[in-house]
Amino acid sequence: MKLGRLVGLFTVLIVLSSSSINMWTASALYDHIQNNEYELEDDITQSINAPGVVNMSQLYQYEYHDDIKGAMKFKWKVETLERTDNFHLAEGDKKLKSGDNLILLIGTAPSLQLDQPHSWALIYVNDVMARYSNDAEHGRAVFKYVQPIGIDYWDNFTNDYYNSSTFLDYYEANYNYTDFAVTHYNQVFFYNETSFADYLARSPYINTTQWSVLDDTVVYNNTITTETNNVTQIVITYDKATGLTNTMHYSASFINGTGHFAGVNMTLIRLHGWGLPYTITTWVVWIPILLLTVGLIVAIRLRAFQRFKLYLEARKIAQKK
Repeated sequence: MKLGRLVGLFTVLIVLSSSSINMWTASALYDHIQNNEYELEDDITQSINAPGVVNMSQLYQYEYHDDIKGAMKFKWKVETLERTDNFHLAEGDKKLKSGDNLILLIGTAPSLQLDQPHSWALIYVNDVMARYSNDAEHGRAVFKYVQPIGIDYWDNFTNDYYNSSTFLDYYEANYNYTDFAVTHYNQVFFYNETSFADYLARSPYINTTQWSVLDDTVVYNNTITTETNNVTQIVITYDKATGLTNTMHYSASFINGTGHFAGVNMTLIRLHGWGLPYTITTWVVWIPILLLTVGLIVAIRLRAFQRFKLYLEARKIAQKK
């Protein structure tokens, strides 16, 4: 056999073997993806993560709106919930469904146990309390629904750390207000009890790409993309005056190597009196009630019911004749 034919035959064998190796490798990889950790479980439960802005070690510094006190109840409704069959969204140990009510029950004034939100606030899904794996997780969950409205540095000047010149220099540089003149370490600077929204807007410890402080609201917007291209996004709009969540939009999507998809989209909206969304005033109920009450009083004073009864009786008599 000539040398040229040998080289040609050898080349063909190399090409065929390379193709076969590639197909075998791809087949093995596909089987690995299908049957290993890359495959989505039949049932996925994803918890709603709270904003990480609240420093759990400084809870004693936070102040809350006057409405956040004992024997108060705040309610949110799962307005929309769209999900794949194999994806569940959870609050604590409870799986949410469309139409569920999420209730924040304030058992006692936070000022009595500032550093223990799990003690003064309970979260319910409808009429059943949502349970968490530990107190810290429960405490963080509370801040999905209510944020403080103030952060108080003044009381901490009695602490050695907060009386250090380094801290006072930082405070003077970042909170230079003109309400009270204070002298420490021969320094004169101006103090004002800053609002929590101002802390979010000014503090170098806050990720400003996630927090937006507007005129009436504070918005938290965070998108998390994992190494497997799974995307989770949460947007919470807080009422600036009360610290309560107005709306929460949550979405998550999971796509594995085989292209299988699982995901969820949820909208949570705060309710107030008469079960109305926070955007609708309760006057839409009170005005008809007031008009009906006034009309009833006028009818009684004018004896309208007696007059109508006499009219009906006179009409019957006239019909008989």
